[in-house]
Amino acid sequence: MRNALAFCVLVAALASCREPARAVPIFAERYGFSCSTCHTAVPDLNTFGDAFRRNGFTLKGVATQAEFPLALRFQETYRKDLAAVQSRRFNALAIAVSTANFGRNREYSYFGRYIFGNQGAAGSLYYGWLQHVNADSKSFQRIGLFGLPLVAHPSQRLDAITTQAAYAYQVGHSAANFATPRLGALFGRRGDRQDLEIAISFDEYHGAAYGAPTPPSEFAQSFAQPEIFASAMFQAKPGLKAGALALSGQRSFRSRAGVRTFQDAYQREGVQFSWLARSGRFDASAQQLWGYDSNADGFGAAVSSSGGFLAARYRPTAHSYVGARYDAAANPYAVRDIDIYAADAVTPHSRLLVEYLRPLGYARTQPVLSAQLLFALPFEKRR
Repeated sequence: MRNALAFCVLVAALASCREPARAVPIFAERYGFSCSTCHTAVPDLNTFGDAFRRNGFTLKGVATQAEFPLALRFQETYRKDLAAVQSRRFNALAIAVSTANFGRNREYSYFGRYIFGNQGAAGSLYYGWLQHVNADSKSFQRIGLFGLPLVAHPSQRLDAITTQAAYAYQVGHSAANFATPRLGALFGRRGDRQDLEIAISFDEYHGAAYGAPTPPSEFAQSFAQPEIFASAMFQAKPGLKAGALALSGQRSFRSRAGVRTFQDAYQREGVQFSWLARSGRFDASAQQLWGYDSNADGFGAAVSSSGGFLAARYRPTAHSYVGARYDAAANPYAVRDIDIYAADAVTPHSRLLVEYLRPLGYARTQPVLSAQLLFALPFEKRR
C-alpha cells in the first residue's frame, strides 16, 4: 500500500513539470482545441469537456474547421498480480470512434464506438446512436445503442482501470446491471440546475466488453418487456448535485441445453451525488444502489442485492489526477475493495494510468497492481 501511494505521488509530481497537452481529434480538429480544453488525461473530461458533451458536441457561434470523423484509440494494460485462473499479464485493445454533427445548426449527431476483438473475442459495436440536441431548451433525444446516464461512467470515460463493482455486479443468472449499454431510446433535459433522463430499452449489448472474452452462460436471456430507466439530479448549490435513479424490467431465460425456461422481474433503485470544488482541483462522487430480483436463480427464490462507491480525486495539474475509490457490492454475497490510482497525460496524446486495487475482508484475495498506457490517433496538426 505504501509503495502504491508513493508511486501515485511520484506520477503527480512529474506531471507538474511538463507542458500542457495538445489536441487530439475529432472535436479538436473541428474547433482547434487543445487536449487540456476538454480533458485532464484522455478520455477523462474536465468541466468544460463535460459541458461540451452535454451540449451535443457543439459550440454556438464558434467557427469550425474541416474534420475527419474517425479516430483510433489504443491501450495496453499490464497486470502485475494474477489470480490462479489468469494467464495474461498484458492485454492490448484497439477501439475505433466515429462521430459527426449535421443539420442546419449542427443539432444532430451520431456517435459510434467499435471494439476490435482480442483474446479470442470477436469485434463488436459497443455504442452506436443518433442524437438531437436543442441548445435553447437543453433537451435531447437519443436512439440506438447507448450507455445509461450515471453519476460516474463505468466504461467510456472511466478514470481508473477497474469498473465500479456497484455498476457491474450480477444476481444469479440475471445480467441486469448498469454498466452494459442498452438498445432503445433515451430522452432527457440537462441544465445547470437539473438533469432529467428516461430510457426505454428493448435489448442490450451482447458482445465481449472491451475485448475480454465472455464464457457462455447456462441460460440465454432476453427482455420479456421493455426496460425502464429514470434518473434525476438537482443542484443543491454551485458545484453540488444530488439525485436518485431507478431501473425496472423483466427478463426471460431459456436453457441452452434443454427446454427449461423462467422469467425474472427486477428493480434497481439508488441515490447519487457529485461535488466539484470551486477551484476545479477537487471533486467527489458517490452512489448507493439497492436491488430486488423475484426469480434470479430460476427456482422462484427472491434475491435482494446492493452496491455502492465513494470516490474522490485531486488534480495537481490540468492534465493529471490522483484518486481513491471505495467499492462495495452484495449479490447477496458481499465484496469490498479500495482502489487507489493516478493518471497523467505523459505525451500530448496519451495517458499513463497506475492502479492499486486492494480487496477488503478476504485474506486469500491478493491486491492487484496494474498499469495502462492509452493513446489516440491521428495526432495533432499544429496551427
